[in-house]
Amino acid sequence: MKRALFLINPNAGQRTFQANALNLAKRLLQKHLLFSCNIIYTQKGGDAFEVTSKLKPGEYDFLLAAGGDGTINEVVSGLVTSDCKIPLLILGAGTTNDFATAVGIGKDPMTLERLVKDFCVRDVDVGVLNGHPFLNVAAGGVISNIAHTIPASQKARFGILAYYFTGLKELGDDKNYRNTRIRFTINGETFEEGVFIMIVANSCQTGGFGKVAPGAKLDDGLLEVVIFKDIKKNDVLPLYSLLQSGKHIDSRYVRYVQTDAIHAELIDTDTGFMLDYDGEYAGNMPLDITVSDRKLKLIVPKNSLKTKRLFADATD
Repeated sequence: MKRALFLINPNAGQRTFQANALNLAKRLLQKHLLFSCNIIYTQKGGDAFEVTSKLKPGEYDFLLAAGGDGTINEVVSGLVTSDCKIPLLILGAGTTNDFATAVGIGKDPMTLERLVKDFCVRDVDVGVLNGHPFLNVAAGGVISNIAHTIPASQKARFGILAYYFTGLKELGDDKNYRNTRIRFTINGETFEEGVFIMIVANSCQTGGFGKVAPGAKLDDGLLEVVIFKDIKKNDVLPLYSLLQSGKHIDSRYVRYVQTDAIHAELIDTDTGFMLDYDGEYAGNMPLDITVSDRKLKLIVPKNSLKTKRLFADATD
């Protein structure tokens, strides 16, 4: 039997997901799949990091984190900091839950129970943006502006639609059609681009789009760099359609690169370029992104083809 720590953000997204966590704990204890389950509710930002950064190897057999992208990011940062190597089970309770969705991790107690029974643990990469670990994505430009201008009330009421509605509003404003000149150094090459949006992804999904980084693998030691460049207002909707199918990477408006390290700095120093990581605000340029030398142990579905395709050793 296993010992588990359940870390729950009671204010994240739809609260039925937190109820799912409690139901899961009850099921696992009743079926003697757990010897013990310690449940901690976060009270404020930083609590999840405070708990997980102090964990010791072997203190628990696994950790379940129930919360939105911000909570999951805190947990990941804490686990990387402590290097306790305790496997993580994600219960996405936020608005988009991009990483959990990409990996195929469900939310209902029966699905989560199966994950605990199978206990398929994989080592996954963690990115680092200017010292901040991230599990799913670091981004910059208009996409970051959108993520940080949506009121929490809209997120709770409309969910992922809030992102789309706000995105359309942002993109309808001519002042947002600005391509910021940025100098990149990637894979030993230095180049300049007029950047509209930049995404550095660990998984294939961000912002509810499942094929933003179609070549992403979670364990290959690489990140996917997707640069949307030289875009004018009339270019956006056609590119938006390509983004849904993953065909945007062949567009002349997109540069798609795989790498383990990125440096970028503004050429237009009088303009800003907002950054974020897993939905958390990260300030402005310059940026340095690397792949951490510490892997995260993640509990994933055992027989899901969708999951297997995110790993370098996957076979069809």
